Amino acid sequence: MLKRIRPENLDVLSTFLEKKVALPVYNTIVNSISGTTIYKNIKPILEDKKFLYCIYDFPSYLKGSITNTSWKLKSINTYKGSLILLKNYDNSDDYLKHKFSSGRRSKFRTYQRRLETCFNIEYKSFFGAISRSEYDALFEAFHKMIKNRFLEKKIQNYDLSRWDTYYEIAYPLINSEEAALFVIYNNTKPISICLNLVRDKTIYGYIRTYDIDYSKFYIGFTDFIKQLDWCFNNNIEIFDLLKGNYPYKTKLIDTQYDFQKHVLYNSKSILTRLSANIIVTRTRVFYALVRFLKKLHFNVLYHNFLKYKYRNRELGKIDTDSKKVVVEKLKLIDSSEDLINVDINNKSFYYLKRPVYYFLYTTQESINTIEVFKFQNKKSTYLIKGKNNIFKITFQ
Repeated sequence: MLKRIRPENLDVLSTFLEKKVALPVYNTIVNSISGTTIYKNIKPILEDKKFLYCIYDFPSYLKGSITNTSWKLKSINTYKGSLILLKNYDNSDDYLKHKFSSGRRSKFRTYQRRLETCFNIEYKSFFGAISRSEYDALFEAFHKMIKNRFLEKKIQNYDLSRWDTYYEIAYPLINSEEAALFVIYNNTKPISICLNLVRDKTIYGYIRTYDIDYSKFYIGFTDFIKQLDWCFNNNIEIFDLLKGNYPYKTKLIDTQYDFQKHVLYNSKSILTRLSANIIVTRTRVFYALVRFLKKLHFNVLYHNFLKYKYRNRELGKIDTDSKKVVVEKLKLIDSSEDLINVDINNKSFYYLKRPVYYFLYTTQESINTIEVFKFQNKKSTYLIKGKNNIFKITFQ
């Protein structure tokens, strides 16, 4: 009896995209934007296997059809998703012209140009081939960057809780051209990594992060434009940015859609029909209440509560006292000062990287033409000397 009233819960993203497992009951799934059939099942449905399924996070632009008249489908809109219809643009430049002002586009170019001026930058994409050793090294860096970023933000991160799953699935998906890994390197060090899943002519923005020491360079925008170039070169028609109502997404997207919860049930069973209707009613009431509370801005209070509830517990294990950095521009170096040369790549001086990179961004100098010194007789005081500029920085 339980199998007639208890649903099997499946998530489209983890089941269909990550694990490449067929979704039950549907005979075909069509992408209504591209017009392509992305899934077709010619096998008959086994009547005695399951009676009730709840399929979560089903994008509304995907249309599932069922030919077996015993099975019924009810869908409920849940959260908003967002995407970019790349097929409406000729290339990255065309997209940027439609979405951003000339001043904003100029800023994007400035971010990229300064990044490439200050560091030895290389862009790589892995799609169809990656060695195990390179994959392992990149995922180790990927994990570390996400962890550091969310330690700084003082909140937990959902992706870290699923990291073992991502690590397991991504390697075969990349090698079978069902996922793409985008990496920005400074020399051989990854400073930005993004994993996207690919299905037919759609790419799904999945996990992304960057090295927080490079925050001044806004490398997220440079990374995104490089991904756009890759998409146009590989005939991708849809860039799906999935869930999450973040300000940066609002600026990038041109289309919104609904994520849906699909309730699939075998209508031959009275108990199953009753259970399905209860689930549908309860779900509709819940999301109607969510939308009502959003209008009253209760969602802001709720998110603040979640930030407190899911604050990063690891913060108690590390020193998170942020120190104020005072920057002073000098004309000359006082010859009487006792200075010691320091290597910012030494772990002992990790805290110097961000102010040094700020110096590079501001002065447009290369990391290869500067020197960093510590004042021997002044506490927490350092000097950055470039070809044309000298900064003294003091941690207070």
